Amino acid sequence: MHYSVKQFIIIVYACFITQAASQQSNVITVAIFDFEQSGISELEVQTLTQRFTAELGNTAKAILFDRDVVKSQITSAGYTMSNCKDPECVLAAIGDTLGVQYIITGSIKKKNERYALQAVLTDVETGGEERIIKANYKGPVDGMVVELEIMAWDVMEQDPPESLIAKRKGKTKKKIRRPNVKTSLGALARASVVPGWGHYYLDQNARGLSFYSAELVTLSLGYLAYLDYKRAYDKVDIYWTKYKLETDEDLLQYYKGQTLEAEDLMIRKNSALTTMFRAAAAIHVVNMIDAYLIDITPEPLGKKTSLGLGYDPIINQPQLRLSIALD
Repeated sequence: MHYSVKQFIIIVYACFITQAASQQSNVITVAIFDFEQSGISELEVQTLTQRFTAELGNTAKAILFDRDVVKSQITSAGYTMSNCKDPECVLAAIGDTLGVQYIITGSIKKKNERYALQAVLTDVETGGEERIIKANYKGPVDGMVVELEIMAWDVMEQDPPESLIAKRKGKTKKKIRRPNVKTSLGALARASVVPGWGHYYLDQNARGLSFYSAELVTLSLGYLAYLDYKRAYDKVDIYWTKYKLETDEDLLQYYKGQTLEAEDLMIRKNSALTTMFRAAAAIHVVNMIDAYLIDITPEPLGKKTSLGLGYDPIINQPQLRLSIALD
């Protein structure tokens, strides 16, 4: 019975926080988990994770799930916060119970005076990594903390405040990746292999099907023209051979006429074959250009259409809510 009450509290909390996010444009719901550590203690990594969390809240682009609620769900799934820090474990533990849109995991590794920092933003619905921020830092500890706080802004694709940047110390090398971001070159490469593949890659399925079908039909007609050309060519070879070996005048005229007729058909089929393959080549090139020119501006995190839980205080029960950002 105690377990059911705890689960009910988690669901109600998820309903509340999901509804709050749906009412704010470009705001996402996020659950942050203690970063993995190496070279530092568990207490230190918890403190640093809290600093990162606090700075993420300062971006005003995320509604943060309460740590106790997250911990309760992790515990209910048979894990602990200390041994469930990678995205795979976290997603397995929370599933879609919390109604959270994204999770943030990461790591802080220290060796001598060097720190390797990483933060990963993962989409709960797809399980895909939306953003990976990596930073290699060398310098004093307080400078590392500043870099960690700046990473919170990087995760949300926001420019950190000048007051925070002014605190930087030491040397930092940073790398930001968006694994799930599709590129024009990626579309071009696929379109060059199979017409329409680049469009499917960019979720332009109708256009992709059009190019694929046009190419398939054109190549099929070209192949049929080739078969007709081959048959005509064989007839020319047969009648010409018979013509050279024949001595009867009437048969000579017959084989000559058959040879010329087959040769004329061969020329026409060769012309059709050339036309079809030129058309196929043109479709292929246009398909590549079109795939490359498709606008692939990344969609901001808060702009995504989402389906989640909401809590209606009037009827006093959870509801499914569809959130669509219009501005």
